[in-house]
Amino acid sequence: MKTFKLFALLLCLSAFSFVNKSNAQIDVTINPIGLLFGDLNVGADFVLSENLSIEGTIGIATGSDDAAFNDAESKYFGLPITVFGKYYFNPNNGADKFYIDAWLRFVSRSYNWEGNDADLFVDYSQTRVGGGFGIGYKVVSDGGFVFDIGFGAGRAFIDNTSFEDGSGDQFTVDWPDIMFAGKLGVGYRFGGK
Repeated sequence: MKTFKLFALLLCLSAFSFVNKSNAQIDVTINPIGLLFGDLNVGADFVLSENLSIEGTIGIATGSDDAAFNDAESKYFGLPITVFGKYYFNPNNGADKFYIDAWLRFVSRSYNWEGNDADLFVDYSQTRVGGGFGIGYKVVSDGGFVFDIGFGAGRAFIDNTSFEDGSGDQFTVDWPDIMFAGKLGVGYRFGGK
């Protein structure tokens, strides 16, 4: 987790350095609701023109159940990475207001049990790659404050979902091909005029 936070900080500083040397605009956002639950999800939206932008988001979610059940503890890890291409219909401050998007998403998740009775439970792992379309709305104030909310749906092109029981037997489940991509971000716009 510390390595990820350091990487995110270095990414933001690099983007800030780049923006200061050009007229580029970059909207850097973080998901405030995820922070409440210990999940870190950051995004950088690169404004290409008044009507177009490309955004990349990356997140990390970790957790464990400290209340052991039958002397076993659960651990969770999730890594979503999404790239959005956005088209804005009537921007006021450039790349803001109502937009539609197309997205590609990679998600890796795992849920494991550890401890003496861990073999009584089933471990879960999933890797998915998919794409789809969505809608959203971004507000950019004159002072540079950014609020971005959006939702999209699509389908998985690659879906590797497996379960492993305590005896080491693996089995797969036909998971629905539908995927969702949501966006909730608050942040700041760097660069521009």
